[in-house]
Amino acid sequence: MATQDKILSNWIFKELEQIGTPPAEHIFVWSQGLALHNQNLRDGLKTQGVSGATQRRILADLWKIFHDAGLDKLNAVLGVSAEPDVEAIDELLGGILSDQAHPAILAMGADVDEALYHWVRAFALYDYANFTSLERHIGAKDALAIFMAMWEAFALGALDHVKQAVGIAGPDDVTMAKLGQLSKSYWESIGISYHPTIDTEAVHEAELGDCAYWCNMREMLGEESARTMTLQTQAHVSINYYDAVLKALGVFDRYRFRMTSFACCGDDKCVVRFERRD
Repeated sequence: MATQDKILSNWIFKELEQIGTPPAEHIFVWSQGLALHNQNLRDGLKTQGVSGATQRRILADLWKIFHDAGLDKLNAVLGVSAEPDVEAIDELLGGILSDQAHPAILAMGADVDEALYHWVRAFALYDYANFTSLERHIGAKDALAIFMAMWEAFALGALDHVKQAVGIAGPDDVTMAKLGQLSKSYWESIGISYHPTIDTEAVHEAELGDCAYWCNMREMLGEESARTMTLQTQAHVSINYYDAVLKALGVFDRYRFRMTSFACCGDDKCVVRFERRD
């Protein structure tokens, strides 16, 4: 069982302190985010035309990988066993997705801080198990297509809210300054502090704080296993995430997104960068 000191020393709390957001505002990001991720996986398997038998193998394997990480609290709350009942887990996650008062959300801990700590770890572990099982059963190319689409759904699902917050009604409202505000909003929404280093009409660049997704995955699984997954996924997923946003904003012809550094791929930090195309 994690001690209170261990919980509060986790990367998510260090970053939220910098951002100035209380943990209670983030618990739904990770709990309902995991539930939505699971739904998007189901949708992606169907869209990609994966056979029913292979879908069942992928999902059973995913939850077996999740279970075998040995995190008792996560397994207990989500009902994950050595022989996982995938349909029962799906039903539980469906309930969490549709109900912020679902008892399983706060059942992850004795208080909100502990619950958030476990949900962050559950999301990171699920994402690792998700891609690992996809790649094992359908190969890297098709696995990456499904995985990228799952994360793109997150990007586009939040876009209307972020547009409203930064004052973007249409393509003519988009400026480099507003792209910087939009980027900051996205990263801080998942508990990662945002530190601009260049902010001109031609370039917006920022360094990111510690990523609880990566740091917890590394701690739970070991750096070698975690990085084996992130090297196959994160550069593609992150670039596509913001390419999808720029296309949805109608400004892909005017702006491009790059990441010049990835902590989960071996660099010291993550660096994001928007550039004008002209």
